[in-house]
Amino acid sequence: MYRMDIATVARIHTLGYILEPVKVRFKKSIKMDMLNITLDASEDESKMLPRWLARILQANGIVDVQEQDMGIELLRALSREKIAGEQLTAIRHDFYIGLKEFISRQVANRDRLMVSLQDIVTLRLKKIMDYSGKLRATTSSITPEIEQRLSVEEKALFRALYDAVSMFRGYMLDGSVEEAKLEKGG
Repeated sequence: MYRMDIATVARIHTLGYILEPVKVRFKKSIKMDMLNITLDASEDESKMLPRWLARILQANGIVDVQEQDMGIELLRALSREKIAGEQLTAIRHDFYIGLKEFISRQVANRDRLMVSLQDIVTLRLKKIMDYSGKLRATTSSITPEIEQRLSVEEKALFRALYDAVSMFRGYMLDGSVEEAKLEKGG
């Protein structure tokens, strides 16, 4: 069975992320009609725009994007992850995509954000690895309860870990690597 690598999964979901609508507040009036995009807004008006367009308008001082601060969301997620002990807490499916996009726009706090990102990745990675190692003994695939707690990148990682652990166990307990691959359908 073919599984997409984490980078490919992230690129595909990033496209969806930048196409999602976000709320903006216009700092000045604008009337635009180009490339099949029509935009007519007054100062202080709020509208939903695709994230990619909102970022361009924001960079040009035309709008304020009104979305949750990913720096705060990162700190909350890190705190929840530490408090949860061995349990894996839920994060949004696009958590890392949004966080990486947020960090790329930061100048002042980038180093602090990267340290927190490294901390949460390390905590969650340990939990995901532990869970994927235990899974084969209890069930044949990821449970919906765990799957809904993972980001898209973590789901791809989990599937890759699960396949590797299954192949290793198959080889060690049942015979050759080829037999383990055939058992998995690969």
